[in-house]
Amino acid sequence: MYKRLLAIPIAALLLVLTACGNGGQSGDSASKPTRSINYLGNTYTIPARTKDIVFVGFPASYEDSFLLGIPPTAATMDKNGKFPAEYQAMIRNAKHLPYNIADNLNELVALEPDVIMTTDKTPKEDVAKLQTAASVIPVSTNGAHWQENLRLLADVRGKDANLDTFVGKVKQNAQELRDKLAALPEKKVLTLWFQEGSFYVYPKDERYNYLLYTDLALPVPDVVANVQERTALSMDALAKEDPNYLFVMVNKEDQPALKQLQEQRAWTNLSAVKAGQMYMNAVEPGLAGGTAYSNQSFLNAIRKQMLKMSE
Repeated sequence: MYKRLLAIPIAALLLVLTACGNGGQSGDSASKPTRSINYLGNTYTIPARTKDIVFVGFPASYEDSFLLGIPPTAATMDKNGKFPAEYQAMIRNAKHLPYNIADNLNELVALEPDVIMTTDKTPKEDVAKLQTAASVIPVSTNGAHWQENLRLLADVRGKDANLDTFVGKVKQNAQELRDKLAALPEKKVLTLWFQEGSFYVYPKDERYNYLLYTDLALPVPDVVANVQERTALSMDALAKEDPNYLFVMVNKEDQPALKQLQEQRAWTNLSAVKAGQMYMNAVEPGLAGGTAYSNQSFLNAIRKQMLKMSE
């Protein structure tokens, strides 16, 4: 599904959806004409004409850039000096910047970016450094803001993107699945990421969790409700939670370790495993989650896996 979606521009993507039923400025920019944009109650001053946008530490923006056809001029790599394979097509022509670009500003300043888009989890001291290079907008990681994030990028680029139809279709698909999921007798759903030998869970508003527990109104598992940040989850805690449906995201290099763990009795005794309702990589594991692109991919996975509905 991901590879098929990846090849489809936003206009054609609507057909696929139907199947699912205050920033600083550099000295140079201060002398240029500017304009103001509003985002989540804050006003940001950016150049009147923006072309060169840089993404720093926020993969979700890659997905929005793909849907809108707004590629970044440059983007930071991960801690291992790589880009997730899932984003290669989205940032094909972008300059690759080091993960710690806030400590290597010369390379960033040389690009003369118009706007830097980072994450609201970026430390304040790093934001202050980035602001010496261009206007900086911290983008929300809360899944509730996927629509605002999509519109933000269009607004920053000054692109007249008609997003209402697309946004409306994603919301309609979520409502349709919400109604169908309400009929399931057992519907405790948990989404985990497996990395370097451990499971990780995210807070209830991050990654796919806002979609699951707010948009789809599924019950919030205790292990999700009780965390404030990405947190390791022990096998004992997972066994105690014992979800009816389990979605596990794991990269290729971590799959051997997961296979060994799956031989443990605690794993085989999980309700989701015994019922054949554990789904590994139902969506591409590297997707950000909580974006328009990720959410639609996950809605398709729920439709296919949990509801056994054809695409």
